[in-house]
Amino acid sequence: MRAFRFGVQGPPSLSEPAWSDFARRAEDHGYDVLSVADHFDGRPGPLVALAYAAAITDRIRLGTMVLGVDFRNPTVLAQDVATLDELSRERVELGIGAGWNQRDYDATGIPFEPPSVRIDRLAAMLPRLRAALRPSLRLMIGGGGPRMLALAAEEADIVSIVPTNQGGRSEPFGPERSAKAFAAKIEILRAAAGSRFDAVELHTRVFASSTDDAVRLLGVADLEESPMIMVRPTEAMADKLLRQRDRLGISYVTVSARFLDEFAPVVERLRDL
Repeated sequence: MRAFRFGVQGPPSLSEPAWSDFARRAEDHGYDVLSVADHFDGRPGPLVALAYAAAITDRIRLGTMVLGVDFRNPTVLAQDVATLDELSRERVELGIGAGWNQRDYDATGIPFEPPSVRIDRLAAMLPRLRAALRPSLRLMIGGGGPRMLALAAEEADIVSIVPTNQGGRSEPFGPERSAKAFAAKIEILRAAAGSRFDAVELHTRVFASSTDDAVRLLGVADLEESPMIMVRPTEAMADKLLRQRDRLGISYVTVSARFLDEFAPVVERLRDL
């Protein structure tokens, strides 16, 4: 069984002191990966923020969660990622996806084309990135629908299981929040991956806790079973992640910035398990 890994995603806004403190605390707490999202709503630029974090940390890995394929030229992206990977002493994990947020496209003036077109562009970019980057650099692809899961099964080292993003919006607490829905996606991934399935690391994001207003109307079963919701206290969170790994095989979990300190005891408890 694959050992747990834990990530934390950086905050959507930050100052230099806040970002320095966040990166160092993430490393001190024992998180495996510090990631930055890719949106154009006032958030920091992912690769620049991670480069700064690389300079002030020693161990923690640096991830993008995830870069949109339409916002970066593949040659330029490969150069930037390779540079960051070299200067961080090979700590980069590259997360890349087909793009999903309508507002990002509006902000950049790039047409928001149908999913099939965006996925085609992602599929065409991946071989170019692989050829330009260190062979052992780990690639993450997020998958919600069958076609993205199939592409991830063929190309990714890490697959992030996510709800399908419909119409340029994400609904982490919609119909696909349940463990049953996750299990169905993982079976699609398993069938597409074939013999390489066991080499793929399964990942998901935790977006909320069971006491948050965003999820308070969900049933008890949803709160206890959804991979994207934490159930306090520490013991309950750790037990849930162990059950989830046994049932679904998900061993890599990323929490939002606001859980940085609260989730640290879970990281400590499950490290090396």
